[in-house]
This record gives sequence, C-alpha cells and structure tokens, in this order.
Amino acid sequence: MASIDDDPIELVPSKYDSWRNQFVAERNRILSTLATSGLEPAVHRIEHVGSTAVPDLAAKDIVDLDIVVADGSVRDVSQVLEATLGGGRVENSEYWHPVFRRQDGQRFNDHVVGASSDTWKISVVTRDVLCARPDLCTEYEQLKRDLAAEHDDITAYSEGKSAFIDRILDVARTDDTIQFEFSLPDSKPE
Repeated sequence: MASIDDDPIELVPSKYDSWRNQFVAERNRILSTLATSGLEPAVHRIEHVGSTAVPDLAAKDIVDLDIVVADGSVRDVSQVLEATLGGGRVENSEYWHPVFRRQDGQRFNDHVVGASSDTWKISVVTRDVLCARPDLCTEYEQLKRDLAAEHDDITAYSEGKSAFIDRILDVARTDDTIQFEFSLPDSKPE
C-alpha cells in the first residue's frame, strides 16, 4: 500500500511525455473502475495536475490527478478506487480524499475532490499559469529545489510553496491572456 510519505522529496528532470502517458493510463484505469462500479456518472472531470503536468519542469516522479466528482460522491469514489486499484486512502476532508497508489513502478496521487471545492481549481490554475509563464516556472522550480534541500518532511515542503501558489493565483486574476472556464478561488484553502 502506498502512502504520501513513501518516497523521498527528490526532484527529477522533466519526463513530461512519459508522465502524460502515465496520466492517460491512470485516467483510463479510473474511468474503467468507476464504470464497473456504476460511479462514472459522478465524475465531472479528471485533470493532470502538479509539476508533472507542466512541460520542462523538474518534479517528484509522482503523477498527480484531480478526480473531480459530485460533492456527495467523494467517499464512495475514493473507497472504490482504493479497494479496486489499491493504494492508501486518506480522508483529508469531506471534499478531498487522496488515494496514494503505485502501478507498474509509477507513483500516483489520485486526489478525489468534490466539484464545489476550490482545491482542484487551484491545481488547474497553477498548472496553466506555469505553462503560460516560463519565468514563473523557472522561479517555481528553484523554490522547489530549495525546499527539497531544506526539508525531508512533505508537509513542510508543501507549506513552503503556499506563498508562491498565492502569487500564481494573483497572476491568474490579473493576466487577461490566461482564461479559465470557472471562477477563480479567492485564495489557497488552509
């Protein structure tokens, strides 16, 4: 069973094409599993998020997916994924249950998120702004390298990125060249 703490905080050079293919394979496994269990109608969208979803950005070799589902389905979907595909599930909140998995040697963080949660929107905004702004992408990679050198605790590493993510949200609000089909969150949730 995989957990969030299984792997060291180690950045590897971008393997974007491979990570993208891994995302597609995992998305297909998830959709097949949910179709078999009758839960596929609960799925609103599945997004490749995190640093592996940004070309040319060094990342931890873990493919992150946001599986956006109807709010009342978070628990059912995450339980089916854990039971059918394996991994370790955490109930972070009513609207966010990550399932940490390993498939054929590749780590996945399958974040099952309620549609009304800002969590998935922040992930999509972060991905899209980093793709559109190479200057911020370079700065973000350096921040991640500094944090990885300073911390061996994933919580401290993640919290160290919070101010930068808030800055990305500010850029998304003010840069008219980057458009989203949803309302932008006010700030990063605590």
